[in-house]
Order: sequence, then C-alpha cells, then structure tokens
Amino acid sequence: MDQSIINNQQSQPKAGPPLAETIFSDWLKRLKDEGKTDEEIGQMLAGVAKLSALDVYAALMTSLTEEDMKEVEAIGDDEAAKKRMEELFRERSGMTVDEMVQKVQEGFAEGYIKAGASSS
Repeated sequence: MDQSIINNQQSQPKAGPPLAETIFSDWLKRLKDEGKTDEEIGQMLAGVAKLSALDVYAALMTSLTEEDMKEVEAIGDDEAAKKRMEELFRERSGMTVDEMVQKVQEGFAEGYIKAGASSS
C-alpha cells in the first residue's frame, strides 16, 4: 500500500465525534511509530475491515427477525433490499450500519493503543 493511501486514511473525516477520528488516527500513528511498513499497515486495515464486516453481519442476523428477513428476501432489487435491511437494522439497533462499522473500528484501534500502552 503506498504512502498516499495511508495518509488519505488518516486525513479522511469520519462521521461521528472528533474523539473517534483521534483514536483511529492515533492507531495509525502508533503503527508507523512501531516501524510497521505501509504493506503491514495495509494488511492491518484490511483485517479491521474484515472484522467490521463480520461484526455487522452478526449484528444484522441477531437484530433482524425472521419476518424481517422474509420481507427483505421478497424484494426483487438488490439495492432496494440492502436499503430496507439497513432501515430495519437502524430501527432495531438504534444505529446505522456505518455507525456500527465505525464503532467496531474504533474499538479495535482503542484496544490496540491500550494494549501497547500497558506493555510499554
């Protein structure tokens, strides 16, 4: 992963509180300070993205009812089905899918930072 992508990740504003931006930026900075290569950082970002996707999937499956799933499956258009699933998720969980992803990513970054601080 080249440097411009890493810098772009650090500078992209995220929805939510400024603290969230700080946590994720601090995590990326810590990785660089630890001497991680751009490729290693890219792999970690990919891992966090995969973790986020798995958590969102699990949250969707546990928050949506069987009736919700039948309703979504009955929608013929994939985009409309995705939109309806996201609406149902927000109704049930009180957060959007994007907010859920952000929460997972922040939790991972915060845990990494705290683990590094306690091992120092």
